[in-house]
Amino acid sequence: MKGGRLNLEISGKLSQKLHITPQMKQSLAILQMPLTELLQELNTCLAENPVLEEIEQEPDEEKTEKKEEKEEKDAKDDVQNEDLEKIDWEELYRDSGEVSYTPSDDEGYDLEKFVSGQENLYGHLMYQLKVTGSSQDILTAGQYIIGSLTDEGYFDLEFSEVAEETGVDEDTVAKALELIQTFDPAGIGARNLRECIAIQLCQFEVEQVYIDFIAELLENHEKDLIAYRYDEIKNSLSIEDDTFDHMLFLIRKTDPKPGMNYAKDSNHSVTPDVYIVKKDDGYDIILNEDGMPALRMNSYYLSLLRNKELDGDTKEYIEEKIKNAIWLIKSLNKRQKAIYKVVKVLTEVQADFLEMGVDFLKPLKLKDIADETGLHESTVSRVTSGKYAMTEQGLFELKSFFVKGLDTDDGDMSTQKVKSMIRSIVDSEDADKPYSDQKIVELLNGDGIKIARRTVAKYRDELNIPTKSQRKRSRR
Repeated sequence: MKGGRLNLEISGKLSQKLHITPQMKQSLAILQMPLTELLQELNTCLAENPVLEEIEQEPDEEKTEKKEEKEEKDAKDDVQNEDLEKIDWEELYRDSGEVSYTPSDDEGYDLEKFVSGQENLYGHLMYQLKVTGSSQDILTAGQYIIGSLTDEGYFDLEFSEVAEETGVDEDTVAKALELIQTFDPAGIGARNLRECIAIQLCQFEVEQVYIDFIAELLENHEKDLIAYRYDEIKNSLSIEDDTFDHMLFLIRKTDPKPGMNYAKDSNHSVTPDVYIVKKDDGYDIILNEDGMPALRMNSYYLSLLRNKELDGDTKEYIEEKIKNAIWLIKSLNKRQKAIYKVVKVLTEVQADFLEMGVDFLKPLKLKDIADETGLHESTVSRVTSGKYAMTEQGLFELKSFFVKGLDTDDGDMSTQKVKSMIRSIVDSEDADKPYSDQKIVELLNGDGIKIARRTVAKYRDELNIPTKSQRKRSRR
């Protein structure tokens, strides 16, 4: 290259990258699995890994006699598990019996006194209704609506009938139904199939154009759809093949009978992952390990590795299975310890909630529990995801223990409590001179609650409270 100069330069750059191994993925998955999924995973592992074996459970009387011996062994396991990745293979062959997982016993608690783990639709929806902080009229109408839903989850009454039975006006009944239609499961409280699917698609954040197309499809072409006359539908709607295929995909994602998973005669049930038992000086945390197999490593396969004539492929295969078994056992122990630590702190913080109900929930964030337990926020999130706690008050999802809060002079206050205060302020205002959002802010500030006007407006909308001018006109 004329007039130019070619420079060659070698530079070095040091960077850190986290490589997620299959074992690490399995460990994270185990941490997040509820009990029913975990049992399926363990059965799969036992079937696929010959090094793993299930220890035959001892009768209750023998368990009692060996309790102290087990506690000593658990302490030894805790020390050993710290260095599982660095373990010397020869030492492992000698001491293989120490690497094991054994479910803890329930210390003689009678868990039959707890309410059933079967979760019904009514209880599931009523919990969601109570934590909205809605007015008493909305709660009254909402409770009647929830109690009147069909097994499929549909609402098939007239607003006038609900109004007559509950003593609230029809507009309030409509607002209560609209609120319930935002609850889980998606599509609940719909008045027909079209509305059921539309509600679910909205919650899935599907583009409005597809929601409108699907509504037209169900309204005008339901028979064609059932008869697979797809060409006629596409010609009538003037849509391309890929658009129609996407519409079918979206429809298949929805549940036409969202209430059936909670029907009394269905097989759907929620298995609690932990029991919270009230005692005089606090709460005991009992992990539900019903059906959990006690695991250890098979000594036969470990002894095979001592055979000098063992071929390389077989040796590599057994060593890989041993590593997988060790990782699984360690993951199980870590899972149980993490659940115990998190739930222990949850019960301490939310003792009033467990004692007196949802109105006494305190503001709580994942970070608060992470700080108290020394676990990472992501670990706390996985521990509480999809898991349920059985209490003497009933069955609660662990994420129910977490609520947002606002700053006050006395500390944080839950958003449910603030919403309740906003509702009380509006209910007590002069009908001819309703309060503006800014005036509500000032009244709350007077009670030591620091809140922005836009937050008051947001909560007012969520409570289905009209604006100042709308309230004034409606009361004339």
